[in-house]
Amino acid sequence: MIRLLRMAVFLLVLSAEVYLVVVLGEKFRLVNHFSYFTVLSNVFAAVVALLGVFQPVSAQIRGAAVLYMTTTGLVYAILLRGVDVQTPAYANWVLHVVVPILVVAEWLLAPERTRRAWTWLAFPLAYLIYTLVRGPIVDWYPYPFLDPRSHGYGDVALSCVSVAVIIGALAFFVSWVGTKLAQRSSIQMSHD
Repeated sequence: MIRLLRMAVFLLVLSAEVYLVVVLGEKFRLVNHFSYFTVLSNVFAAVVALLGVFQPVSAQIRGAAVLYMTTTGLVYAILLRGVDVQTPAYANWVLHVVVPILVVAEWLLAPERTRRAWTWLAFPLAYLIYTLVRGPIVDWYPYPFLDPRSHGYGDVALSCVSVAVIIGALAFFVSWVGTKLAQRSSIQMSHD
């Protein structure tokens, strides 16, 4: 069952990515496309899921994928639902809702102990720096809450701090849940 779930994650992300390229056609811009946290987190989760079908993947790597996909789902639900981010409906639904739910479900069904959850925060921080440095250079931002042109850097800073607090809390929560569930699972196995 876990392997099927992992394969489903991989195939759904693959289908959404192919769908995006086909539907957007000439409007598709490769560098801009891979400048979305949603795309990067989904591709990462898809690769981790596919590898997990064939061999064990480090709990740290799996935990990172869970954190990034949970962040993707929550940021979409809180900040982006109803906002036009120029993503066709199928891909939008798969990448922001379906895959995050499946990745979290897979973590809950096959939990693992993790350590150093704070290391997972390096990627979101690097992404933020990349976005804020690249944005003014190319005059394009992937998300409205990271775009200072409308409301200034004060609003962007407030958004970034809010999201950082959420991601930080989520990192430790994902690690805690995985560890607790893995402990419970090992205790049950030792009693059986």
